Amino acid sequence: MLVVRKLVSRKSTASGLAKPKWPAPKLFGQLFLLGALGYFIATILYFTAIENIDSGLAITIFYCNPVIVVLLSWWLLGNKPSRIIIWCLASTLIGVAIAAGQVGNADTISVIMVLIVAVEYAFYMIISSKVLPKVDLPTGVTIVMFGAASSFAIYSLVTPSSIAVVFPGTTAGWLSVFLLAVVATVIPTATLYAGMNLIGTGKTAIIQTFEPVASIIAGVIFLSEPLTVPRIVGATFVIAAVGVLATAESRSAARIIHQ
Repeated sequence: MLVVRKLVSRKSTASGLAKPKWPAPKLFGQLFLLGALGYFIATILYFTAIENIDSGLAITIFYCNPVIVVLLSWWLLGNKPSRIIIWCLASTLIGVAIAAGQVGNADTISVIMVLIVAVEYAFYMIISSKVLPKVDLPTGVTIVMFGAASSFAIYSLVTPSSIAVVFPGTTAGWLSVFLLAVVATVIPTATLYAGMNLIGTGKTAIIQTFEPVASIIAGVIFLSEPLTVPRIVGATFVIAAVGVLATAESRSAARIIHQ
């Protein structure tokens, strides 16, 4: 399913190109490796880990990622976090921890794997912010998705017992894969990259913590999951932080325009 999803997402992205300017071999290799290593490793490790630990614990650990991103941006790119970013960072982490709820089993290896994912994904975002501005967005996303699809395909051949490639047998199945590729892969990936170019990796990482809140809302609407008090409180912390960050960003943009 992951292989098909990535291949379809690559086709969907490529179809939106008019006359793309193909990157030089070195840049192509960097973009390809972003998907083949960065995206692939994070996905495989995360989904392997949540087979042995509670999803709430995995979410809580993974969303330490914004802290890592902000610190790496400060260290590698010289982007010192402002007080607003630090406040928003603390608020989002508290919110995610509360929304994730009480956690149960904590397999040590799986916890380590999720921690590795958080660090690896932080480097992925930092490197993406340096490489992707060198090429137009559709071309960059296409190459990254091609790299991810290639790694998933190779992984399925090398370890067939770990991940089986099962192609849909019905039209509805193919339609579902296509929608997953476009709605859940192409659009989020493209907007993530565009966002990093516009507001930087630190702010993007903080806004990404809205994802578990969106998951809670979707679960309540589509899966009839209960809306508990911890989820409401946690979501409030995250939404407040993202709202403050968005307000600060809009005021900053307004000052630049008036200058």
